[in-house]
Amino acid sequence: MAADETTSIVSPIAGRVHIYFDDGEIASTLKALRLEEPGRKPQVFVPIEAVHPGILELSETRKKEPGKGEAHYYTIKTLTADGPDEAWYYPYADGAYGPIRDLITFGGERVKVSVSDV
Repeated sequence: MAADETTSIVSPIAGRVHIYFDDGEIASTLKALRLEEPGRKPQVFVPIEAVHPGILELSETRKKEPGKGEAHYYTIKTLTADGPDEAWYYPYADGAYGPIRDLITFGGERVKVSVSDV
């Protein structure tokens, strides 16, 4: 089912969100948002400042997504592994998706998300 902006929900996540790639923490924040869309796995978005320095390398990949606009991708680079195009953000998101504008999300089998109490 395609995403429908009117049924998409963006909400804050209570607690500290930790993003792991290849079992190493690459981001941590108290300001994460969850995007829930019909027929899709929820996505967690974090401010770019929450990502550890030197982890992201800008990619030339761009993809259009209904409602969210154009996604701009990053490659995750750590000492142990690379994750091509496994991080992205929406610089032009608006409407129901406006709160996720310029926040970054992650995907791929080596990405794990956990939430801890503050």
